[in-house]
Amino acid sequence: MTKNAIRRKKIKKKEEKNYTVKRNNLKIKKEVKVKEEKGKLANNGRMHRKKGKKEGKVKKENKSRTGATSGISGTTKGYTIGMKRQSKVAKKLGKKEYGSLSEKFKQIMNDENLSKSKRKKLIKEHKRKTVVENYDYYKKLRIYLNELLQTEDKLNKKKQIITLYNELKKIELIKFARTNLGYHILSALIINGEEDIQNKLWKTLYKNVSDISTYHFLSLLFQCFYKHGKNKQIKNDIIAWILKNPKLYFTKFASRLWDIVFKKLKTDMKIKIINLLIIPNINIYKSIPSEILKKKTKEMVNMLGEENKMLVKNYLIEIIENIVEKELLYNLVSHNIILVACEILKEEELISVMEIIHEGCEYLISTNVGNKALICLLGYSTNKHKKILIKTLKNNIIEMCKNSVNFLLIIRLIKITDDTKLLNDFIVKKIVNNFEDIFDDYYGFYVILEFFYSLNEYKEDKYFHVDWKNMIYANAVKSIKDGNKRKSEIIQPIIDKLHILFMDKNKLNQYLKDKKYIIIIFEFLLYTQNLQVLNNLFLLIEEIICSHKNEENIDEMYNCNNINVLFWKISSYPKSEDFLHKLVDDNSTFCEKLCNLVLSNLETVLKSKLIKTLNNLLNFAKEKDQNVYEQILACTGQVNIKEIYSTLKETFPKLTHFERFLELTNQKSLIKN
Repeated sequence: MTKNAIRRKKIKKKEEKNYTVKRNNLKIKKEVKVKEEKGKLANNGRMHRKKGKKEGKVKKENKSRTGATSGISGTTKGYTIGMKRQSKVAKKLGKKEYGSLSEKFKQIMNDENLSKSKRKKLIKEHKRKTVVENYDYYKKLRIYLNELLQTEDKLNKKKQIITLYNELKKIELIKFARTNLGYHILSALIINGEEDIQNKLWKTLYKNVSDISTYHFLSLLFQCFYKHGKNKQIKNDIIAWILKNPKLYFTKFASRLWDIVFKKLKTDMKIKIINLLIIPNINIYKSIPSEILKKKTKEMVNMLGEENKMLVKNYLIEIIENIVEKELLYNLVSHNIILVACEILKEEELISVMEIIHEGCEYLISTNVGNKALICLLGYSTNKHKKILIKTLKNNIIEMCKNSVNFLLIIRLIKITDDTKLLNDFIVKKIVNNFEDIFDDYYGFYVILEFFYSLNEYKEDKYFHVDWKNMIYANAVKSIKDGNKRKSEIIQPIIDKLHILFMDKNKLNQYLKDKKYIIIIFEFLLYTQNLQVLNNLFLLIEEIICSHKNEENIDEMYNCNNINVLFWKISSYPKSEDFLHKLVDDNSTFCEKLCNLVLSNLETVLKSKLIKTLNNLLNFAKEKDQNVYEQILACTGQVNIKEIYSTLKETFPKLTHFERFLELTNQKSLIKN
């Protein structure tokens, strides 16, 4: 080796030595920085402690905190355990075990043969093995569970169920049932197992049924028993337990079992449970005969003495406060309790109930019972309450309009909300933007119809179901605005949309085929006095006459009966005289125009279903337009009525409407033998 080569080698060694020193110095600096940052965090923690604590306690806490550093050094590629997580693990394991665990972590992280993901996986598994008792055993159970859920063959499934059930004998079942894994394994056995296995599990677990108020997974397990139990006795045991422990309903987890059970109970059992819930103490319960407990809650309360009645009412308000506090407003049982309150409590008490529930009242719309209760309570709500509710529901207005339960709530809000700007912005605009979709829906149709009737027009609203009417027109104590004024402020966008629809003759004809739309067309014509739409009606009658002459199938294209009914409603309405006498063309009123059309095709009209429309026109003209009436009488004398009658008699056994026509035109004697 030459001198130059030796010199180069020495220089290279010196450079490597200097590099390692620098690298070590940098590491030391980094570790010092980390310690300084931790010191700063500790100081900040001291500054933010509560003032009321003594100095001695603070010092003790400081001492206990100073030892909390990362269990793994910086040489393990920056891997650290978080301080909070570390303290939890240390508490569970103790100092010795925790030290051995951190050493194990170091070994894994220093193993160069392992990838990053493999290191993380091994650390996670070692931690679980150390912290969780019987980790390997639980892992085996999880494998058995996966095999059970994946097998489709019935014989294999039975074997897996037996294997899994036998494995569960090795552990304390009630403690295991409180865990996530325990719930999944036991629920799989209940759902897939035979009645025998269900009964064995039930006998073991039923002893601790009261724990469902404390443990979430145990509550889910008993819900699973109720849904999938093949033995009726299991369901009966659960119902019997509920009847014995009504007050446990007011716990978060137990209430979920009540909700599942309550949905499937018969009405008399539901009433009994609600009655048990609202009885304030055991003394009142003992004084009530079992027969009275089966009666409807309102009847039961009325049978109590005045003192007990007051106790029940006060307790009912306390229960509702408890329901809101425990976040149980979603529950069907809670909805029934609130509906009972609406039936029993007085006005002032209902105002306070609405004040209690208003922040979560949107949960009531999920059930029919809750919806009824909310519709009633809205009558005692302030403008602020209604505003909060409308803004909460704003994104679901379209779906609610078409829902068999919620459409009544929308109608109720339309009828009693004084803030019409709020209604227009959040309800009316949504309806208008999806108008045809709502108008063509069975329940959505009623939402549109009820815009024509204010809160004062209960009697005029003749086409709504009585039960629905009683709900939406119920007392509204807090609603101050005049009903007609409210109606006038919100109806115009609806009128504009209806006008666009009915101006299309074909669409008008489509709606006339369905009987219920006659009502809304009639209300629209009366409210707007719109002659263009009335003229479309005239054109449809003209088309029917032409089709009849051409012997086309009229019933497929038109519904003559519905057109007759609509014209009867218009002509018989007390205020329709001015409307029908308005000029449609430059020279003639609608009444005159219709009269000319009918008389020019009298024979065709008499032989068709439009004879009802002719009779309605005769009735109207006889009372309110003598000129038209005399014109019809003069024209009927020129037609061979007797021949038409005899021809029709051969086809139809009864000619009621034709005979009515003869009566109105004083020609009854023509058909007498």
